[in-house]
Amino acid sequence: MAPRRAGKTVKVSISLERAALAALKKYARAAHAGNLSAAIADATRFLGQQAARQRLIDMLGGPTLTPEAARQIDLEQAVVAPRPPRRKRRRAA
Repeated sequence: MAPRRAGKTVKVSISLERAALAALKKYARAAHAGNLSAAIADATRFLGQQAARQRLIDMLGGPTLTPEAARQIDLEQAVVAPRPPRRKRRRAA
């Protein structure tokens, strides 16, 4: 077991919907070997980044991207480019 980081963490008790807990556990298994605390830390880091982005947008005068333009960008990024064909290697004689 990893040593505790004295003074760095705080123990909390939370209540979640079953579906939310299942999703959190699934993420924890995939990304952190089942460590729920690490998964929650990732979520809080994401929320902090989201808040910082919103502060930056507000500081720069508000959003200029319309919802339709955002959807178009999302669609463009969702398209997966086909892989180029692999070249056959020739064996040395």
